[in-house]
Order: sequence, then structure tokens, then C-alpha cells
Amino acid sequence: MTAGRTASAPTPLTRTGGAPRGVVGESAPRPDGTLKVTGEFAYSSDLWHEDMLWGVTLRSPYAHAAIRSIDTAPALALPGVYAVMTHADLPAETHYGLEIRDQPVLAKDRVRYHGEPVAIVAADHPETARRAAALIAVEYEELPLVVDEATATAPDAPLLHPGRRDRHAAHVPHPNIVHRQPVRRGDVAAARARADVVVRRTYEVGMQDQAFLGPESGLAVPAEDGGVDLYIATQWLHVDRDQLAPVLGLPADKVRLTLSGVGGAFGAREDLSMQAHACLLALRTGKPVKIVYNRYESFFGHVHRHPAKLSYEHGATRDGTLLYVQCRIVLDGGAYASSSPAVVGNAASLSIGPYVVENVDAEAIALYSNNPPCGAMRGFGAVQACFAYEAQMDAVAAELGLDPVEFRQRNAMSQGATMPTGQLVDSPAPVAELLRRVKALPMPPERAWETAGGAVDVRALPGGLSNTTHGEAVVRGVGYAVGIK
Repeated sequence: MTAGRTASAPTPLTRTGGAPRGVVGESAPRPDGTLKVTGEFAYSSDLWHEDMLWGVTLRSPYAHAAIRSIDTAPALALPGVYAVMTHADLPAETHYGLEIRDQPVLAKDRVRYHGEPVAIVAADHPETARRAAALIAVEYEELPLVVDEATATAPDAPLLHPGRRDRHAAHVPHPNIVHRQPVRRGDVAAARARADVVVRRTYEVGMQDQAFLGPESGLAVPAEDGGVDLYIATQWLHVDRDQLAPVLGLPADKVRLTLSGVGGAFGAREDLSMQAHACLLALRTGKPVKIVYNRYESFFGHVHRHPAKLSYEHGATRDGTLLYVQCRIVLDGGAYASSSPAVVGNAASLSIGPYVVENVDAEAIALYSNNPPCGAMRGFGAVQACFAYEAQMDAVAAELGLDPVEFRQRNAMSQGATMPTGQLVDSPAPVAELLRRVKALPMPPERAWETAGGAVDVRALPGGLSNTTHGEAVVRGVGYAVGIK
């Protein structure tokens, strides 16, 4: 196995004089640092093998459909094609997943989102593999869509995962709900009766994508012992291996993963993407197989941030003391669970923010739907809730006629506070002090992106370096918000 560029091995970390490094507090040089800044580092997309094949994935054009038939004969007849695999060719366990093993390696009898993998191809050239994938004939029958809570929980809703039997199923009121987490403390009804101001609003957060710099890629090399070596860009090598071994029908010690850079992740590389497909094709053909997604396919190939609908009610006294928070957070997890249970836990337990509230009634759920699968993205669950509870803090402050920063300071969490879950905050939480310091900072000058002569300095524009604006109609605003994770 060779890299597209020659990369020298990292040198041992030494001090002047040759003594080994390793003292706590010293800054150790990164062994990959020099290679990366000089452009010599071999990421997984740079790797190649003299005898390797190229893998391509055929994906569903429908968000929800039954698979009536798959004809791979035209693809197999194309010169240069070494293998075409469908669900029928899988050697062992056919599903994987971070928390619930509900995601098929290749769709069997139906697809649950637009872009779901249906078949994989290995050929001697990437264009040949793409042409072969296009020749696979799949007969679909479209099915009713589940796209939100109403369609997911309707009496006649199609069950996306019928017969669920997992450790979360007992806690959900409907099979199309992945997970549910309530958090309750105190007596919200009694607190509502004492509130001078009540603010009720509903917020929506759209789906976001991590859009990391390096699309998914990897090289799988079959080994003489019957195992496979996978060179991969990922976040969790061991978690990948634990999911891969069962679907490959191999013991864990015969599935060996080498980290070939990360290339950006932000949560989206926690889940498997092309790992199983590359390994399956390598084991089937007996040859190394490389798969590299382009940017378009990358959007299909990894999880996204959960879109959410958040309904909040805050009650406060006239002097600015928060009495209660009641909220319901609905997260769209898409077709498969991924890390939705953990996202739900974060959203529910952190739903009121870094504030002291004696009375809380919070509930968060994640839905199964025919939308793209959602999972980890930085701050997952906590970010969606933060958007809502901070908007609420501004709204309540406005109703009370209070400065929004002062209102937050009056209710700020500090060390020794108890969260709605009952967890003691036993370490520093200087929320009020942080707010004081931020508020004390001088305001930026008006139109700071203009030079003395009136010309625009693009580097100083909000969004200017990414060329989203050249100064037309740009207005600078200053806001305050606090988050907890």
C-alpha cells in the first residue's frame, strides 16, 4: 500500500541533548504537523495500491419505497467489473448502528431515505464502476412518507421500523419515536399561578450539515489471514471496528483499522459511511478497494444536525426571577437512530440553559422519519435547545422591561447550583461574571470595514472573506447569549 505522495516517518520526540520528552506541561510537537502544513501528509483519499479496484455505491432516488426487484446482470456484464453486491450477498449480520443496530449495510426490502445505499460495485476504473452502478435495474414502489411528528404518529402512519425490540423501545409512546426523555422538577402548575409574566413561543431549527473539508474516503486491503486492513478517515476507530466485524462475519482481531487523517468531522464521522462497503468488496474480490465520495455524495453519506421544533413557556416574577420553564423539543432523527438517543438526552437535560429554575417540566423526543439520518454535530441537542431558551430569555426580559443581560445575570447558574436533573454543579460556573465582562467590552466602531477614504476592506466584513458580501446593505448587530454543554 502506497501513498500518492511520499511521506517520511515522524521523528522521535526529543529534547536538546537527546533526552526523551514526556514531562507534564511541556508542549510536544505533533508528529503529523510538519507533513500537514507542507502538504505531504497522506490522507485516505491519497492512498493507492498497484492492484486496487474502485468502489461505487448505488443509492435510492426515493425517500420511502419498497424494493420489488434488483437486476445486477447488466452491471456484471460490463468489462472491468469485478463484483456487484446487494443485500443478498452480505455474509453475516446485516445491520449496524452506534446505539441501536437498525441501519442496513445495503437496503433489503425497502429504502427509508433518499440516498440510502442499495448496491455496491467494484471495478478497475472509477468511471467503469459508476457506469456499472447506473446499469443496475432496481424496481421500486413508492410508499407514503413520514416527514414530521404529525405524519410519524398518525393512527395510520407507516411504521418505519416495525417490531422494534431495543433498550429504548419501552420508553417511547410510538414505534416511530426513537427515544423520549422527560426531565421534571418542582411544581410547574403552582409556579405558573404565581408568575407575573408568561411567555409562550415556538421555534424551529433547520437541518445543518458539517460540510467537513475532506469527503469520506478509505482503502480496504484483504489480508492473507482472511481479515481486512482498512485505511480510513474517521473519528472512532474502535467503534468502527466493533460495528464492522459483525457485518463482515469476522472476529474483531481480523478487522484492522489505521487512521489516515480525519479531514474534518465535527461529529459526522462518528457513524459508518463507506467503511463496510469497501471492506465487503475487498473481501469479495480478493483485491484492495478504494472508495472516495465526491462532495455531492458526501451529503448523502453522513449524518446531519437534527432539525427541531421547540415549544417553550417561561414564567417570571416582576423583579426578574424565573419561576418555571415548560418545554417540548421534537427532533427529527431521520431514517435511522444513529446517536439520536444521546442527542435527546442532551436536549432535555440542558433545555433550560445555564440558569437556576426551581420548577421545570421538559420533554424531548426524536422521531424516525423518511428524512436523511441525523446524528452528531458539535454540541448536539444542546445547540438546538440553546437557540430556543436564549430567544426566550430575550423575550421575557422585554416583557419585564429589563436589560437582557441583567435578566440573565439575575438567574445565572453558579457553583453549588442544582440542575433540573438533580446534578450538582460542583465546579466553577461563572455565568454572571462572563456576562458582566462581555457587556463591559467596548462596542465595535460603526462600519469598521470602511477605510478613512470610504473604501471597503473585505477582510473586516462579516462574511467578507467567504465572498458572501462586499458591503452592500451590511448592518452590524451586537447580541448576547449563553450556552451550556
